[in-house]
Amino acid sequence: MPTSNQAGVRPLETDDDFDEARLEAIGFVFHGSVPIEGAKRGAVKGGTNLLHFARCGKLERVGTGEVRIWFRSIRIAKEHLDELVGTSRWKWCKVCEREITQKVLNEH
Repeated sequence: MPTSNQAGVRPLETDDDFDEARLEAIGFVFHGSVPIEGAKRGAVKGGTNLLHFARCGKLERVGTGEVRIWFRSIRIAKEHLDELVGTSRWKWCKVCEREITQKVLNEH
């Protein structure tokens, strides 16, 4: 997985890495499945391939068998996930998406 050489992207390979990212509550955490390079991309099931704020409570339910990646910013996350997972093959957690929408509405 080409994440270690990019600034602002870090794979969360162990539970300790994952817990540390959540404790810091900075950035965004993706969890889901990443297609094997060169393999055909299958259908994405609902509830998989989700991006969360690092502090999102729903991350407590993430299984250890899934790929977990931390991102510093939304821009970096979007670019990286579109390339790695595929455009329209990942989405925001519904709770986090509502929080973003409400924040935008409050600013205007």
